[in-house]
Amino acid sequence: MIKRLDGPPPEDAKRKLPQRLQDAGYLLACQCTPAEDMVLAPRSPEDMLTSCVLMQIDRPDNRICVLSFEAVSELEFTPGQHAQLLHPDWADPIGMELMGRDESTNWIQATVHIPDGPCPHWLTDSDAAFGVTFDLRGPFPVEPSQEVTPLPPDPELWTALDGGRTVRAVLESFYESVYADALLRPYFERVTMDRVIGKQYAFLMQSITGEAVYIGERPRNSHHWMVIPDSVFDHRQKLMLDAQQAHGLTEELIERWSRYEEQYRPDIVKYSPWARRIGDQLVETERYDSLVLGEATVCDYCALEIAAGTEVRYHVRLGQVGCKNCAPSLKTA
Repeated sequence: MIKRLDGPPPEDAKRKLPQRLQDAGYLLACQCTPAEDMVLAPRSPEDMLTSCVLMQIDRPDNRICVLSFEAVSELEFTPGQHAQLLHPDWADPIGMELMGRDESTNWIQATVHIPDGPCPHWLTDSDAAFGVTFDLRGPFPVEPSQEVTPLPPDPELWTALDGGRTVRAVLESFYESVYADALLRPYFERVTMDRVIGKQYAFLMQSITGEAVYIGERPRNSHHWMVIPDSVFDHRQKLMLDAQQAHGLTEELIERWSRYEEQYRPDIVKYSPWARRIGDQLVETERYDSLVLGEATVCDYCALEIAAGTEVRYHVRLGQVGCKNCAPSLKTA
């Protein structure tokens, strides 16, 4: 699914979706043939509702309860993510933290801090609440408060990978697949394959050997603006596994290599951009600002010439400049 922000929605692209999602602007991308320009966005956790049935409730104290429930449709989540309980009988959503699944029953478990205001009686009553139904909104990704702490180096792994020569060969095969992949290729616009191979090689060498050879941002900042859900990260890892197997790496070497990439999943996976973080400071780069040109240039949007001394709008991260005709459509954030 994709969300339509602007432009006429093709009827064929939305008719198979529930009315609630149609009303929220959602379409099926594989059925969407636009007749006019459209503005699209990824699906938002705010719009995702899952019907659930309560199976068990435990109350460790009078302010906290642990819910065990079944989702009527498949619910993908990562332990630690937040969600909201919704029900027609109460107005305000109630926050919950998804804990995981019970191994014996496969029930989803979540912690709820009982609010001070009105809430469902079954959260506080001692009577059993088996069979109560509610909607779950989300889950919402949680931005880590701190960057991932890198794993200790494993120099023997680098030696086993032929002093890095096997790493280089795997990366060359891997990025050939990435640049040919419709899902991953857009993440590498405006960067050459040779450059990204070199950066990733240096990053892996520093991670595995401990040698300070990498010059660049840590994964959290270098990917801060990219919307990368777990499904995209998993797809990336599958292509990497294919490249590693094609070069004859053993399962043991693949597992040791993968640890250095998987550790950064919390710094990369997200459903909306993060601000760039420098120490404790957040720097918002996904916005437009204004400046007066010192030299003439051309508009990055319509290619018209812009004279020196002209006030223009520019994208802070990309540096793309908009002329006076294009500037009105460039938002401040």
